Amino acid sequence: MGRTLAATDKRSTQLSSQCLSEFLGRLRRVDPHPAVLYLGALCGDNIAFMGERGCRVSVESLPLRPQQRPNAVDFGEGASAFDDLEEGSNGDGRRNPVHEDIPARLPSDVPVAPLNYPHESFSGVLAWDMISQMPFQEGIAFVETLRQLLLEGGVILAYFPGPPENPRGSTGRYRILDEDRLLIEPTEATRSISVYENREIYSLFSRFDVVRLSHQKSGTREVLVVKTSPSRKPRTGSRLRGL
Repeated sequence: MGRTLAATDKRSTQLSSQCLSEFLGRLRRVDPHPAVLYLGALCGDNIAFMGERGCRVSVESLPLRPQQRPNAVDFGEGASAFDDLEEGSNGDGRRNPVHEDIPARLPSDVPVAPLNYPHESFSGVLAWDMISQMPFQEGIAFVETLRQLLLEGGVILAYFPGPPENPRGSTGRYRILDEDRLLIEPTEATRSISVYENREIYSLFSRFDVVRLSHQKSGTREVLVVKTSPSRKPRTGSRLRGL
């Protein structure tokens, strides 16, 4: 049953979600009471919505460092979390043809930085537009971090803004109205957003199966991906839909 809002900001944008319902269904395939990592601006209604569906939610809002770069994510001081990793491998001995700097693995006995959770802690990630706040190369490293945190079969739901003529198509706080409707509410915080092309989105998720990539009228891309077994080659572009 959908949620009724007493009043909404006229600047809010409503989206017809093609992925949220499938995201929830795939969570339950992994675990009847799935652990979900929630990234970005907190919305209490969303936590209640997920809780009603048996989810255990962990919330993270990564610190940004605008003084260093307008849309750079803070990976902490000192050496990179990926300094000692084997680079350019797909995990099966082949070099990655798209991005030579994607790490193959992280040590299994330490928490995955910059998110302080053990490997395979979650069945799913609600990333909202967090990845789009990062430059492309940092987005690659962050998506690999999320992959390490997911169980096999785990899913990520993410949103990417459209072209500059639709600058607020994907920015703000996401509020779930029901399983096929979302509301993006404006926030006071000013955030830098990187506009990813479709080919870059596919490259970000080159080690996942892309279940669906949907286009909204606002230009927002809604993306659902699933973590595959290391022994199976990921599929991309399985479903591309425009609204």
